[in-house]
Amino acid sequence: MIRLRTAVTAVALVSLWAPVTLHAQAAEASPFHARQWGADFSIAGGFTGAGLIHFRNPTHAMVADLGVSVLSGTPAGGGPGTNSMSATLRLGMRRYRSVTRGVLGFGTLGLDVTHTHQFRGGPAPLNENGWGGGLFGDIGAEWLVAPHLGLGASWGASVDYSHDTGPLAPVGKQWTFTLGQVQLTGQLYF
Repeated sequence: MIRLRTAVTAVALVSLWAPVTLHAQAAEASPFHARQWGADFSIAGGFTGAGLIHFRNPTHAMVADLGVSVLSGTPAGGGPGTNSMSATLRLGMRRYRSVTRGVLGFGTLGLDVTHTHQFRGGPAPLNENGWGGGLFGDIGAEWLVAPHLGLGASWGASVDYSHDTGPLAPVGKQWTFTLGQVQLTGQLYF
C-alpha cells in the first residue's frame, strides 16, 4: 500500500513539474539567429529615432540608432523665434532574454554622440553649436506580435558631457544625467 501511495505521489509530482520545465525550456528559446538584421523605431513625445539591429547570436545584438529633434518657437509678444536642432547617434550592445512565449526582455548599454545647433535672428542674434557624448543604457520588453514584428516599451538612463560654443556666448560645458526616459518601440526583423 505504501508503494502505491509513493508511486501515485511521484506521478503527481512529475505531472505537475513536467509542464513547468517544458514551458521554461520553450521560453528560453530565442526566435532570432546569428547575422539576422532588424529595424528599430522609437517614440517618446514625438518621433524619436530609428536604427538597425544586427544579431551576433540568438541573444546578443549590436544596435545603431539615429535620433533627430527639430524645434522652432516664436515668443508670445512676437519678435524673432529661436530654432534648434539636435542629432544623436547611439551605438551599443543589446542582450535579449525570453520572459515567456512571444515576450522578450532586453537590456542595452552603449555610447552616444550628440550635435546641437541653435539659431535666432533679430537684434539679439544667436548662433550656437554644441557637441557631446556619453553613456546610455535601457531596459525594456518586446511582444512579438508576428514572427517579424515586435512592439514594446523601454526605460532608459544616460550620462552625457556637452561642450557648446557660439560667437556671442562663452563656451558652455556641462554634465547631464537623465533618468527615466520612457519610449514606445517597434521592431521589424528580416
